Amino acid sequence: MTDEEMQRAIEFIIQQQAQFVTDLQEMREIQSKFAGQLSTLTDATLGLVGMVSRVAEAQAKTEANVSALAEAQANTNATVAELADRVDAFITVVERYISEGRNGKSNH
Repeated sequence: MTDEEMQRAIEFIIQQQAQFVTDLQEMREIQSKFAGQLSTLTDATLGLVGMVSRVAEAQAKTEANVSALAEAQANTNATVAELADRVDAFITVVERYISEGRNGKSNH
């Protein structure tokens, strides 16, 4: 190998090394940006998990409230049915009282 060929080989190696250093620096910058984005994504994911947890808790409370409301409605329905039976019985007594002439007037 001549001195000129040796010089060109050395220059080529130096250029390749310089390109390698430049590429390595670019990769470090990309990695740094990626790490920042990953951190942001991790924070967002944790926030989302927290929101989902709160929604699940709220849903459980809502289900308990709906269950209590359904039970109260069933109790109200039973009370209304009982009251309706009692009103029907009262009406029957009043109608009998009137039809039998016990309303304070004589049937004569």
